[in-house]
Amino acid sequence: MKKTLKYTIQSIIIGVVSVLLFNLVGQFIHISIPFNLLSIGLIGFFRLPGFIVLLIVLLL
Repeated sequence: MKKTLKYTIQSIIIGVVSVLLFNLVGQFIHISIPFNLLSIGLIGFFRLPGFIVLLIVLLL
């Protein structure tokens, strides 16, 4: 139980920080990821593959 809660909180923090950092850098090339639960969850739980899938979906 404690391990699952720790992983979930860590994933949420990684998702939030990733979206915020990408939006900070992406403003110079006019690309941004929406800051919502879906994008944070996708990036947080799937890490890099989730980030890549989200970028592909946004750019198409």
